[in-house]
Amino acid sequence: MEDLVLNGSSKIGGGSFHHVEINGAGTVEGDLECARLVCNGAGKVSGDVIAKEAIFKGSTRVSGDMHSKEVVINGHGSISGDLITMQLECNGAVTVNGNIKAENIQLNGLTKGGADIEGENVEVDGVLQLQGLLNADNIKINLEGKSFAKEIGGGSISVKRRNSLSLLEKLKLGFSKTLEVELIEADNIYLEHTKVSIVRGNSITLGPGCDIDMVEYQNEFQSHKDSKVKENKKTE
Repeated sequence: MEDLVLNGSSKIGGGSFHHVEINGAGTVEGDLECARLVCNGAGKVSGDVIAKEAIFKGSTRVSGDMHSKEVVINGHGSISGDLITMQLECNGAVTVNGNIKAENIQLNGLTKGGADIEGENVEVDGVLQLQGLLNADNIKINLEGKSFAKEIGGGSISVKRRNSLSLLEKLKLGFSKTLEVELIEADNIYLEHTKVSIVRGNSITLGPGCDIDMVEYQNEFQSHKDSKVKENKKTE
């Protein structure tokens, strides 16, 4: 199987290749299948991508779904469809209009999701703007800007605020380090600077800055003096 290298503003039709490298503003017009995809610059794939490994540097756009065993995005990545992988690492900014599904997810920077995020281990360092559900066995969110999601669920959930001045703040992507969610549900929950309608779980601890309408807990509930809880109740 042949390799493919695109330089400058070159264009080529889709197909199956071994290694694919897009440098500059190269475009693949159609679906792309390959063992390894590397995009340097402003690469674009006008279709679906199936790869074993994908590395994006600069600004890369995929107008369809993306399936890859491992995905690393350094810079800006934009995917119009679903992103399905085993390992996902994003450093910078990523926008996925569809669902994100992976075993291990590391999101550093600004993440925009048009649907749901599902995984086993999810760690967010930065800003999360998610229209749907975030669901994983283990979820860690380190807030560096104003974040939101419709619902968050899992086995263990931790939401904390970073104290240091971040790159996102320097870029003025958000100075308000808060998280807004309609529902948070998990076995073990720790929250800081989070505004939620309902928090439901087994063991729930609220750090500073939370604003909660209802807390429903089975075993243990603790709240920081600087957090507000309108109502809490123990359930069986």
